[in-house]
Amino acid sequence: MENSHLETFKAEAHGKGWPTKITITDTEWTLKTDEPIEDGGSNTGPNPMQLFIASLAGCQNEQSQVVAEELSINVTQVDIKVEIDLDLSGFMGTSDNSNGSYKNVRLDAIVSGDLTNEQLKTLGQKVDVRCPILGLLRTSGCKIESNWSKS
Repeated sequence: MENSHLETFKAEAHGKGWPTKITITDTEWTLKTDEPIEDGGSNTGPNPMQLFIASLAGCQNEQSQVVAEELSINVTQVDIKVEIDLDLSGFMGTSDNSNGSYKNVRLDAIVSGDLTNEQLKTLGQKVDVRCPILGLLRTSGCKIESNWSKS
């Protein structure tokens, strides 16, 4: 791998029914996932897909700060809204697997700061290609619609 900067992330999940306790190994973070009561859970935490979409929004936001700094763009705030369409057939057991289950991502980023339209376009393009979570969705065949605009 050329110019590889490999970092290993670790987590452990422990569950006896609902909820599931997840420890992010070698950190102080412990999370909890659950499901809504109507889905058999106890609704004491977000479900794994909600954590996944939150991870995507957070990754895009953090990447935008890194890229803005690299490009010397004065960004004061980035507000990101994300929606993901997921086919649950594999999860529900009505399909053989969950491959290709991510169908569409709609991402809207509104950037505040002193930047030109060209800088905004460059920022959005660089963030979208560098965010590893969006990259995971892209390589899964998911259709991605990403819109970056100024506030």
